[in-house]
Amino acid sequence: MKTNYLLKSAFIIALCCFAFQLNAENLINGINYNIIDDGAAVEVAPLPKDGEDDVRYDLAEITIPATVEIDGTTYPVKKIGDNALRNNNNLVSLTLPEGLEVIGNSSLAECESLPSLVVPSTVKSIEDWSFYGCFALESINIPDGITAITEHTFQNTGLKSVVLPESVTSLKVCAFQDAKDLASINLENIREIIDWSMYGTAITSAVLTDVERIGNVSFGRIPTLISVELNNIGEIADWAFQDCTNLESLKMSDVEVINTGAFSGCSSLTEVEIPNSVVFINGWAFEKTGITKVYASWADPEEDVVIDENAFGADEGKADFKWYVPESVYWDWDDFFMGYLVELDERASLNSLSFDNSAAYYTQGALSLNNLNGYQITVYSVDGKAITHLDVVGDAVQLPISLQSGVYMLQAVKNAERGTVKFIVR
Repeated sequence: MKTNYLLKSAFIIALCCFAFQLNAENLINGINYNIIDDGAAVEVAPLPKDGEDDVRYDLAEITIPATVEIDGTTYPVKKIGDNALRNNNNLVSLTLPEGLEVIGNSSLAECESLPSLVVPSTVKSIEDWSFYGCFALESINIPDGITAITEHTFQNTGLKSVVLPESVTSLKVCAFQDAKDLASINLENIREIIDWSMYGTAITSAVLTDVERIGNVSFGRIPTLISVELNNIGEIADWAFQDCTNLESLKMSDVEVINTGAFSGCSSLTEVEIPNSVVFINGWAFEKTGITKVYASWADPEEDVVIDENAFGADEGKADFKWYVPESVYWDWDDFFMGYLVELDERASLNSLSFDNSAAYYTQGALSLNNLNGYQITVYSVDGKAITHLDVVGDAVQLPISLQSGVYMLQAVKNAERGTVKFIVR
C-alpha cells in the first residue's frame, strides 16, 4: 500500500508540473511564449501582467525565431497569439519565421509605427483585427492560401497597395475600411464582399464579377473612385457606392437588384445604362446624382422590373433625366415612363432590316443581333471599308466590337435576303 501511495503521489506531482509548464510565463530574449496544441508548439504571447495591469512590449525591433527551447524541449513557433504584440508603438521592425501558421486576433493591432511586414508563405490565417490601427503600415504581402481578409484586419492602416492572391475570395466586414491611402488592389477573384469592406479607401476603379451581394456601404465615400464595372452581380446592397462623388463611369451587366441608396450622392454620374437583367430598383438608388440620361431595354418595364417611386430621388435630390431605349423596344414604351420622357437611343439607332422581328443595335462596345440566325453580317465604315464579319449562330447574339464615333453600315445577307442599314456611334 505504501508503494502504491508513493507512485500515486509521484504521478500527481508530475501532472501538476506539466500543467504548470503549459501555463508558465516563458520569456526568451524579451518575448513571452505559451505552449499550445497539447504541447506540440508555442505561440508568441502577451507579457505577464504586473498585478492587475497589462504590460505592453516596447521593443523597436523584434525577430521571432522559427523554434524556441523551453525546459530542454524545442518547440516550433506556430502563432502570433491573440493581442500578443498589441499597442507596441515603438515597433519599427518585425521579422517573422517560415513555419508560422497564424497571425492571431488583434495580435499587432495599433502598432502605430510599424511601416511594413513580410508575412511568411506558411501563414494560412490572418485573423480579425490583426493590423487594425497600424497607421504607418504601408506595405504587406498576402500569402497564397489565405482565403479571406477578415473583419477589421486592415482598417485604419496606411496601406498604399495590396496584391491579393487567387486564394483570397472574400472581404469581410470593414476589411480595409478607412485605409485612406489604399489606391491599388486587385479584386478580380473576390466573390464575397461584406459590409463596409472598402469604405473610405483611395481606389480609382473597381471591376467586380460573379459576386452574389456587394455589401452595405462596402464602397461608400471613396472620393477617388472614377469607374465601376459590375458583371453578374446578384444584389448591389444598401448605400454600396454612396457618396462616391467623382464616379463618372458605371457599367453593369447581368445585375439583378439595385438596392436602397446604392449610388446615392454620386454627383458626377451623368449617364447610366441599366441592363434588362435588373428586376428591382429600390428607393433613393440614384438620388443626388447628376444623371440626365438613363439607357434601358426592358421589353415591358411595367412587367419586367419594379422601380420604387423614389429610386431617382425626390425634391431637391431628384435626378432630372430622360429614358433612352433602342428602336427594338421604343415603340412598345409609352411616351412617358414614371413621369420621365422616353426617347430613342441615338447611340444605337439602326433602322429596321425589313426581316420579320429582326433587330440589330450597337451599345457599350457590343453589337446585339436578334432573330438573325443564319445571316452573314458585315459592318462597314462610311468609306466602305469592312470592319468586321460574322456568321450569326443563334437568335440572340452579342458581338464585342469597339467602334469610334462615326457613321457605319451594317449589311445582313442570307440566301436571297439582303438588308443594309446605317447607324451612328456618338
